[in-house]
Amino acid sequence: MKVRAILSEFIHNLDYFLSAEAGVDSGIKVVFATEPQKIIDGYVVYGAVSLLNVQYPFEVRYNKHLKTVEISSQIFWFKRSLKLIKEFLKQVKSH
Repeated sequence: MKVRAILSEFIHNLDYFLSAEAGVDSGIKVVFATEPQKIIDGYVVYGAVSLLNVQYPFEVRYNKHLKTVEISSQIFWFKRSLKLIKEFLKQVKSH
């Protein structure tokens, strides 16, 4: 599976990822997100999440040199290897 397709599928499951990684369901919901856009060092996705009826911008950035995915916002920050993102998506598919 190509990186762009992996990121696109990840964005569609971002609510589940945030809930799983938070340890408690914080109620963060994805409001919208762009499709992965190619940049010099990988891909980037922009969007917004909602928490308690307040919207916050977020960014998902893939670095092709480090093979890492950084998920960041004012209210969360995660950095995972592409391999871990693929494993997460396999778990989502198996449920």
